[in-house]
Amino acid sequence: MRKKYKNWLLLNGILLIIFLLILISYIQYQKFIESTNPIILVEDGLSINFLNGNHLVLKDESKTIHFSITNNSNVTLKYYISIENNKKETAIFYDLTEENNLINTLKNEFKQNSEKIASRISISPNETQSYTLKLYTENPVNFTAKLNVGIEEDNEEYFAETILKNKAPQKESTTIINKEIANTDEGLIEAKDDFGTIYYYRGNVKDNYVSFADMIWRIVKINSDGSVKLILNDYAKTTANFYEGNENNLEEKLDISNNKMNEYLEIWYQENLEEYESHLISNKFCVDNSIYETQDNGNIYLGNNRILTNNSISYNCLGTFYTLKIGLLSVDEVILAGASPTLNNQDYYLYIPDKTVSWWTLTPSTSDSENITFFEIDQNGKVNALSNGNYYKGMRPVINLIKKTTVTGSGTLADPYVVN
Repeated sequence: MRKKYKNWLLLNGILLIIFLLILISYIQYQKFIESTNPIILVEDGLSINFLNGNHLVLKDESKTIHFSITNNSNVTLKYYISIENNKKETAIFYDLTEENNLINTLKNEFKQNSEKIASRISISPNETQSYTLKLYTENPVNFTAKLNVGIEEDNEEYFAETILKNKAPQKESTTIINKEIANTDEGLIEAKDDFGTIYYYRGNVKDNYVSFADMIWRIVKINSDGSVKLILNDYAKTTANFYEGNENNLEEKLDISNNKMNEYLEIWYQENLEEYESHLISNKFCVDNSIYETQDNGNIYLGNNRILTNNSISYNCLGTFYTLKIGLLSVDEVILAGASPTLNNQDYYLYIPDKTVSWWTLTPSTSDSENITFFEIDQNGKVNALSNGNYYKGMRPVINLIKKTTVTGSGTLADPYVVN
């Protein structure tokens, strides 16, 4: 009996040793995955040196890795950087910086399990570009990811790149936004919104004309995804409103995906743009329906307080996003273009001479039990805040051209950008 007991102990001891050996091997494997030894991958002329490995594990509050990319071919290439990850409920952010300031992407949150964090980066023959990627979170979580680098499908110049090549962006506007009007050409201004870096036109711009679908449009901005936002350089309709009568509640009257304004826009789209649909992308339109203050007779919306009281604007959406193929500008976008709620401006690119009615924005201002007032732009180019949504005003459709749009022309009225 004692001999059997000893044999049992010996067997369990052997099993324990085997378990420990497996555990140690697994730990060593995990260390290998996160090894500091370089992993060099090659793809069609690009060599990628992952100095910390291309598998990332974020267990604490932050992790930083370094990698470099070299073009071993004899032609200029364009590449992307992407991350596959097991996105968690906890917000995970990343900063990507390049040592020569080719790219500087800060405080971006992972939105999906596989996403490009940079794209269409040019690299010359025999050039090396070195990067630092930092992952961080306010709440430690077991976050794993794989870093990928690859060549873009083609090297064709897209519309956003053409714009940026023709118009060097500025870091700041010349005039103070929402405190001063912009009545000179302040050019293309760089900023950040909910989704990344954007570039918007401001002032008396003369080179943002686009010919598309046999109509003339004006470029409002380059979106962070590389698509280009346009507004019609005219009214599509002069008798548009957000709702008729009082049959709908306030929430329904604000719903740009299903109210009267949406009906007008959809009909106009079908009549004028449906055959060009392959050039357009559904994008996010912001209705700033957040309530700043509720009073006995209604609401004051956040946009009212921001624009009229605080004299500020927001690059981010503080209300509800609607994904639509056609919409209107927000009041913040109009003010970024050069307008003001206190001064007339007949010298910025959104002003249209000889119009006898105002035109609508998407942004609500106030409401009572039955009606909502929206921000409008009057005949002198000024922002007004108190027009009931059942009034008839001008409608200026807004669309977004897909990232892979290519164009000819220089953007002037005499030689507008023409979509290929």
